[in-house]
Amino acid sequence: MAEKFKSGIPRETREKSYLQSFDRQKLDSSDPADFASKLLSFVRQNKVAADALIAGNVQMLGFEALRERFGEQWEGIKDKVHLLTETTIKKHISSDDVYCLMNDDQFIVLFGKATKAAAGVTANLIGKEVNEKLSGAGAGGDAVSVKPMVFEVPRADPPPKTIEGLGATVEEAQRAAEKAEEARIEAAREKLGIRFWPVANMRKRLVSCYQAEITAPEEVDLDVDEDPGTGAAAAALDRFLLQKAGVALTDATSQGLKAFMIVPVHFDTIAIKSFRARYLDICKILPQVADRKLVLLINGLEDGVPQARLHGVFTYLSPYVSGFIGQFGREFRRADKLGGLKMMAVAMDGTGMDHPGAPEISAMKEFVAGNKSTHIRRYFVNAGTFDCATMARRARFDYVQGIGVAPAMPVHGRVFNI
Repeated sequence: MAEKFKSGIPRETREKSYLQSFDRQKLDSSDPADFASKLLSFVRQNKVAADALIAGNVQMLGFEALRERFGEQWEGIKDKVHLLTETTIKKHISSDDVYCLMNDDQFIVLFGKATKAAAGVTANLIGKEVNEKLSGAGAGGDAVSVKPMVFEVPRADPPPKTIEGLGATVEEAQRAAEKAEEARIEAAREKLGIRFWPVANMRKRLVSCYQAEITAPEEVDLDVDEDPGTGAAAAALDRFLLQKAGVALTDATSQGLKAFMIVPVHFDTIAIKSFRARYLDICKILPQVADRKLVLLINGLEDGVPQARLHGVFTYLSPYVSGFIGQFGREFRRADKLGGLKMMAVAMDGTGMDHPGAPEISAMKEFVAGNKSTHIRRYFVNAGTFDCATMARRARFDYVQGIGVAPAMPVHGRVFNI
C-alpha cells in the first residue's frame, strides 16, 4: 500500500497536485491558447479594482546586469538562471498570483489580491533570495537588478492574449505611472526651494562643507520614500536638487567661497538606467568646479550592496563629482570593503535619536568602530538636537550635520572655524 498522509491521499498524488498548482501560476508563452486562458482566468478572479486589469501590483525582475557580465556565455546559462528564479518566485507568491518570463532578461509577477505593501515585501524577498542564490553559483551579488514597481494596469476587454500584448500593456502602465508621479513634482516645482545645512568637521572644529536640501511649503507633499512607487517622483526631485545645487555652486565660486557641497540622491535614481540617463544630463552641465567640490550622498543603499554593483553605477558619475558618501543602515560594518569607489565617507542617519539613550549611544559607537578605514570617514546626518550632536561627537564621528549642529542657511556658505 502506498504511504499516505493523515488526509488519506497518497503521497505521490499529493506531490503531483502540489506541482500542478504551481504550473497553474505560470503563464507559458510557448502555448498561446493556454497563456490566453490562464490570463483571462486570472483577470476574472481578481477584479479588485473596477477599472483595473488586476489588483494593481506588478513586479518586474530584470537580468540586465547578469547578461552583460556573461556576454556570449549568457545563452548557455540562461535556462539555469530562469529555473532558479522561477523556483524562488514560486516559493514566495500566493495561489492568487501568476508570473511569466517575458524574454531572456525579465520576469513579470502579477499579484492578485495582495496589497501594494504586501506585494512590495514579496518582491523584495524574491529579489534578495535570487541574488543570494546566484551569488553562491558564482554570478556575483549584483547579478540581478530588482526594483519593486507597483502600479495599476488598465483593464482591457478582452485581456491581452499574447505575451507581447501583456508586455506592451504593462510597459504602457509603467510609463503612465511614472508620468503621473513626475507630474505631481512638476506641478509643485515653482514652490520648491533649496537650503544648505552646515556640516561640522569634528576633528578640525571647522565647517568646510554644506548639505543641500529641498524646501517646500507645508501643503506640498514631498514624501517619496514612504511609498516610492516607480521611483519617478524621487528621481524628479533628485534632478531638481542637483540642478539648483549646480547654480548655487557657481554663485559660491564666483564669490571666492570654497566650501564643499553635499547633494543627496536616491540610489535608484542613479542605478536604474532610464532615471540615470536623465540625471547624467544634469551632471554634464554642472560647473567645472563640481569635480572638486561636489559630493553625492547616496540614500537608499542596502547594507549588503556589493562593491561591484556600486562600482558599476559610480563609474557613470565619477567624472562629474568629487566623490560619494554612502548612507547605510545602523548595522552596516563594511566600510573597509568599499575601496576604489571614490567613497569618501559612510553615513548613519540620526532621525529618531533626539534624546539618545544607551541603545542609541551604543549603535553610534559600534557604527564608528565597525567602519574604521584609512580613507573613509564616518558621517552622522540629521542630528535633531544638541544632545544628539554631542553624542555623535563623543562617539567619534568625523562629520556631523543637523539642527543640533547649526540651522540651515539660504545660501551655500563659507568655510569657518567653530
